[in-house]
Amino acid sequence: MTVTDSTSLRYIRKVLVANRGEIAVRCIKACRELGVHSIAIITNADATSLHATLADETVLLPGDDSTAYTDGDAILDICKRTGADAIIPGYGFLSENVEFAEAAASAGITFVGPSPASIKAMGLKHEARAIAEAANVPVIPGTQLLESAAAATEAGESLGFPVMLKATGGGGGMGLQICEDKEQVAKAFSMIESRAGALFKNSGVFLEKYYPRSRHIEVQVAGNGDIVVAFGERECSLQRRHQKVIEECPSPFVEAHPGLRERMLDAAVTYASQLKYKSVGTVEFLVDDETADFFFLEMNTRLQVEHGITEMCYDVDLVHLMLKQADYEHGGQLGIPSDVLRGLGRPKPHGSAIEARIYAEVPLRDFAPSPGICQFLKWAEGDGVRVDTWVRNGQRITPLYDPLIGKLIVHSPDGRPAAQVKMLKALAETAIQGTQSNLEYLSKIIESDIFVSGNTLTNSLATFKFESCSLQVLDPGVYSTIQDFPGRITVGHGIPPGGPMDDLSARVANILVGNDPGVEVLEVTLVGPELLFHEAAVVSVCGAQLPLTLGGGSCPMWSRIIIPKGQTLKLGKITGNGIRTYLAVKGGFPQIPEFLGSKSTAPELGFGGIQGRKLQINDILSLSPDSKTWAAETTVTSLPSEAIPAFGYTTLYCMDGPYGSDDILTHQGRDTLYGTDWVVSHNSSRSGVRLDGPQLEWARTSGGGGGSHPSNVFDYGYPNGGVNFTGESPIIFAHDRPDLGGFVCPITICSGEMWKVGQLKPGNTVRFQCVTYDDALEIVKRKDSYLDALRNLLGGKSSPVASPIISLNHRSLSSILHQTPRLGNHPKVTYRQGGDTSIIIEYGEQVSDLRNTVCVQLLGKQLTIADLPSVRGDANFSSLTVRFDPFQMNQGRLLQLLIEYDGTIGDITGIKIPARQVRLPVCLDHSSLQESAQRYMESIRPTAAYMPDNVEYLQKNNALESRSDVFDSLLKTPWLTVAVGFYVGTPIMFPLDPWRVLTGQKYNPSRVYTPSGSIGIGGSLAAIYPVTAPGGYQLMGRTLGGWDAAGNRPGFSSTQPWLFNHFDLIKFYAVSEEEYDKAERDFQAGRYVFEIEDITLDMDEHIAKFDAAAQDPKYRAWRKRQDAAAQELGETEKQLFREWIEAKESNHSQDSAEDEAIAGKTVLVESPVDANVWKVLVKPGDVLEKGQTVAILEAMKMEIKIVASDDQVGATVVKISQPPGSIVSPGAVIVKARREE
Repeated sequence: MTVTDSTSLRYIRKVLVANRGEIAVRCIKACRELGVHSIAIITNADATSLHATLADETVLLPGDDSTAYTDGDAILDICKRTGADAIIPGYGFLSENVEFAEAAASAGITFVGPSPASIKAMGLKHEARAIAEAANVPVIPGTQLLESAAAATEAGESLGFPVMLKATGGGGGMGLQICEDKEQVAKAFSMIESRAGALFKNSGVFLEKYYPRSRHIEVQVAGNGDIVVAFGERECSLQRRHQKVIEECPSPFVEAHPGLRERMLDAAVTYASQLKYKSVGTVEFLVDDETADFFFLEMNTRLQVEHGITEMCYDVDLVHLMLKQADYEHGGQLGIPSDVLRGLGRPKPHGSAIEARIYAEVPLRDFAPSPGICQFLKWAEGDGVRVDTWVRNGQRITPLYDPLIGKLIVHSPDGRPAAQVKMLKALAETAIQGTQSNLEYLSKIIESDIFVSGNTLTNSLATFKFESCSLQVLDPGVYSTIQDFPGRITVGHGIPPGGPMDDLSARVANILVGNDPGVEVLEVTLVGPELLFHEAAVVSVCGAQLPLTLGGGSCPMWSRIIIPKGQTLKLGKITGNGIRTYLAVKGGFPQIPEFLGSKSTAPELGFGGIQGRKLQINDILSLSPDSKTWAAETTVTSLPSEAIPAFGYTTLYCMDGPYGSDDILTHQGRDTLYGTDWVVSHNSSRSGVRLDGPQLEWARTSGGGGGSHPSNVFDYGYPNGGVNFTGESPIIFAHDRPDLGGFVCPITICSGEMWKVGQLKPGNTVRFQCVTYDDALEIVKRKDSYLDALRNLLGGKSSPVASPIISLNHRSLSSILHQTPRLGNHPKVTYRQGGDTSIIIEYGEQVSDLRNTVCVQLLGKQLTIADLPSVRGDANFSSLTVRFDPFQMNQGRLLQLLIEYDGTIGDITGIKIPARQVRLPVCLDHSSLQESAQRYMESIRPTAAYMPDNVEYLQKNNALESRSDVFDSLLKTPWLTVAVGFYVGTPIMFPLDPWRVLTGQKYNPSRVYTPSGSIGIGGSLAAIYPVTAPGGYQLMGRTLGGWDAAGNRPGFSSTQPWLFNHFDLIKFYAVSEEEYDKAERDFQAGRYVFEIEDITLDMDEHIAKFDAAAQDPKYRAWRKRQDAAAQELGETEKQLFREWIEAKESNHSQDSAEDEAIAGKTVLVESPVDANVWKVLVKPGDVLEKGQTVAILEAMKMEIKIVASDDQVGATVVKISQPPGSIVSPGAVIVKARREE
C-alpha cells in the first residue's frame, strides 16, 4: 500500500482549503478521496464557484473580496471555529507566507506544506542562491544584494550584458527587468527596488547574467524531513511575460541530451536535502539552449500549477502525498516512512504529458483579462485527458482574481508526438462560450513549428504571431445584439420568443450571403457598430437605411459584399424610416452559445447572445473557419431597387381579439382604436412598442375580479403581437415580451406584420386595420413568396420579385370564436381569438373560482396527451392560451378539437390531481425589501399610498388588524401555482384559504429594482420574482429565486432552468434574515436542495372552503370592509399620484424670463431623437470640452450619449433646460450654453 492510494488519513479529520479556483477543487477532491472532511472558504464573488459546491462545509470570508483570501488572521480564526486540524494552501495567496505558516503551527493547526524554516529560506532569492552555492549546485553568474544603481551598473559591466535585475522577494514573473546596457540598469534599478518594497515588503535587488536563448526546466521533489526524492522534470519554457502558458513532461530538450536528467535531478535532490525538506516542492533551473548548461533559479516551496503532468507521467498523486505527509506530522511523526517515499520514485517518465493553461483573456488585445459569464462549457473527454477547473456553465468569472479557467492536460504512453496530436484534438473538442478565452491561441501554438520541433525557448512567444479568424468590436453602436430566427417560440414559461424584430430584413441579409435564413445576425438599433475583421468575410447589411463604409469608402446596403482581412466596416446612424438594421456574416457566429435552442439575446433578462447583453467595445466574435475560403470564392452582388422593401408604411394589419368584444369595448371605443393615428413613444423596446393616443371608451366600469380598471382581466397568456392596454396606455407586445398578465388585448397584430412593428421609430404614426384569419395567412404567404423569389434571383433564375407588403380591405370578425354555456358543475367556456397563432379558452365569469382552475388543468392535460403538431398550451388561473402554427394546424380545426376536449371533462366533482408540494423558507420584512422601497422613493416617486411600507399598505388595504395578519396570509395557508410564466418561470400563486385572499394595487410607475426571491401581491394573486428585475407587486417577504439559467443547481436542468411547475403547491415557513442569507448562499453555490414531494390535491376540499366562506356572515362582513378600505386607499393614491405629476410638471416648466436673460451667443445642445432624459452630466458654469458627454438619453431601452460637438466647445453652460426625467422630442433643447462675443 502506497501513500498515494485512497486510504483514509489516520490523524487529520478536517482540512481547511485556503484557496479558490481549480486548485481548491483539486484539494477538496483529494480530501474526499482520503476520507477527510473539507472546509472551503469563499468570498461573495466566488459564491457560485465549484469549490463552494464540492466542499463538505463552506464559510464566507469577512472583509473585502479582493483581499479576503490573503487575510491570514481571518482564515485561522475560521480554522479554530470549524475545528480544522490542518490547512492546505494550494499555490499563490498564502502558500509561501512564512508568517501564516508559523501562526498556523502556533495555533496547533498543521500546515500542509514545508516547514516555516524552508519557506523562509526560499523566500529570498539571494539567500536561496547562497544555499545552492554552498551545496555546489550550479547558479547563474550574479551578485549578492546591491546597495545602489551605481553598484548595479558596475556589476553589470563585470558580468557582461545582457543582465537581469531581480527583486529578491519576487515571484510569478514580478520584480524582473532585462537590461541590455548599463543605462538600462541605472534606469531600472530604482523602479525594481521601489516595486519590490511595495509588492513583497522587501526592497532587496540583485543582478544575474541573462541568457537570451534559454529554457525554463524544473524538477518536482518531495521530502519527509529525512530524504528527498525527485519525480522527473517539466519543461516550462513557453511563457508570456514570465507566466507559463504550456508545460510538458518530460522535457524534449532533456530527452535529447543523455545524462542531463540525471544531473539535474541529482542537483535538485541535493539542494532540497540541505533544507531537510518536507512535503512537495519544485526546484527551477535555467538551461542554456546552446550548451545545455543548467543553473539554479529558485525553489518553490509549494504545489505548482503544472503538477498534473508529473502525476500522469510518474503515476503519483502529489496532493495525496502532501496530505499524507501532513497526517504523519499531525500524529507526531517526522513524515512518510523513507522506504515508502523512496519507493515512489522511478528513473524515467512513462510516456509524455502536456498541459495547456486556459485563461479568460483576449489574445488580440494583448491578453487583457476577460471577466464575464461562461455561458457554455464543454471539456474534452477520453483516455489520457484530464481537466482541472473550477468553472461550469453559467459561472461568472470575476475580475478580482487570476483569470485561469482551467488546465487541460493530456497524456500519451506513445511519446510526445502522440501527446501533441491528442492535445490538438482535446483543444478542438473543448468549447468555452460567453467570456473570451485563449483556446484558439493555444491551438495555434501547439500546431506551430516552434512546439512541434521542441525548440521552445523562454522568449519564443514574444515573437509568435497569432492570427485569429474573428471580428473585433471597435465601437458597439447604441444597441447591437445577436438574434436568430425564429428564436425560442416553443419554450414558453416566461421565456420570450426573441429573434430579430424585423425578421424580413434579417432573413434577406442571410439569403444574400448564402446562409440559411434563420442563422444568427447582428441586430443594430439607431446607430451601428464599427467592426474590425481579422479575417476576410462575406457580409450583407439590410434594413433601415444607414451610411455603410468599408476602409473609409462607402459600400451599398442590401448587397453581398466582401470584407478583406484587416479592414474595418462601419455602420453609421440610421436615417429616414425604420430603426433597425441587420448584419449577416456567411457562416454566422459559430462560438455564440445556444440557450434553450436559440442564440437570440434577451438583454433585459440577461440570457442568450454574448453573456446575455448587447455588444460592448472590444468584444470578439469568432467567424467560421471557412470564412477566408468563402470570401475568395464569392462574387459581390446587389438587389435591384424594386426588390428592396419600403419602410414608409403607416398601417398595421391586425385581428380582433382576444378582448375586443362588446362586453369589453363600446362601438365608440373600437372606432377610436381603428380611427386613430397612434404615435410611437420613446418608451419602447424589444419587449414592446408603446403608443401615445386618446383613451378608449370601455363597455364596463371595472375589470371585476381581474382588477379595478376596465382594462383589467384575470391573468391570461398574452398572444404574440397583442396590443395590450395597461390602463389607458397601449403597447404592442414584441419579441421580448412577457407571456402572461392581467390587461386586455383588444386586437392582435397579424404575425406576418410583426416585422413592420420592429421598424417603428419614436415619433412615427401608425393606424390599425382589422382583417380576417384567412387574410392574416395571406400576409405570411406573400412574405414567404418574396423570400423565395429572392433566393431564385440570387441563384440565377430570372423571376419577378413581388413586394412583401400586401394591400387588404378592413374586415372585422368577432373576437369570440365560440361559447359553451355553464352546465351543472362545469363552468361557462369562452373561446377567444388571439391573432392568427393562438386561441384563449376562458372558463367562468372573471371570478376567483377554483372550479375554473381545475378545468384549465384538465384541458391542458388533454392537450398534452393529444400531442398535436405545433400546438402547446399555457395555463393560467381561469384560462388556457393555446398557441399554434397556422400552417401546421388550422384555426378552425383546432377550435373544433378544443371544444371536443372540453366536452370530455364533464362534471369536475371528485377530481384529484397529482401535484408537487414545495416548501420554501421566507424571511419576512427582509432588509433588501426596505432598501428597494427606499430606492424607489429616492429615484422614482417619493410619495404613494403603498410607501414607505408595502406591508403596512397591505394591512390597511385589506382591513387587517396587524402586520402579522399580512404575514399569516403567507405562512398559514398553502399557495397553488396557477401559472408559470410572465418572465423566466415566475410562479403566479393563489391562496387556498378564502380568509387569506388579499388584494393590492401595483406600483405606478413600476420599480426598476426588485431583489430576486421577493414575494409580492398584485390584484388577488401573488408571485415570486425569480431574478432581480423591475416589478410592481407589493413586497412582503423574500424566499429563494426559482431560476438557474445554467441549470446546474439541484431542482433545475439545462432544458428547464425554472423551478416551478403548474399546480405546484407552495408552503412557506419563516426564517430569520441570517438563516435566509445562509440559504441564499447555499442556493448560489448549488448546495441548497429544495424540499419537494409528490402529493395528490383533493380539489373538492378546497372548493368547499370557498363555498362555505361565501355563506359565512363574518367572511362577507370582512370582504365588505376590505372593499371599503381598498376604495379609500385607492382615492388616496389617486390624489398622491396627481400631486406627483403636478410637481414634476412644475419642476420641468420653462422659465421664459430666464431664457431671455441669457446674454451672449447662445449654444444649444439638442436631442436627436424622441427620448427620456436619463442623466445630465454638466451643470451651470461648466465649460464644454471636445468629446465631452453632456447628457445621456434613454429611448427604446437604449442609452444615447449626447457629446459636445466642435462648434459647442468652449461655451459655458448657463441652464439645464430639460432635467433628468424629462420627455424630449427631436430638436428639444437639453442644455443651454453661451459663448461671449
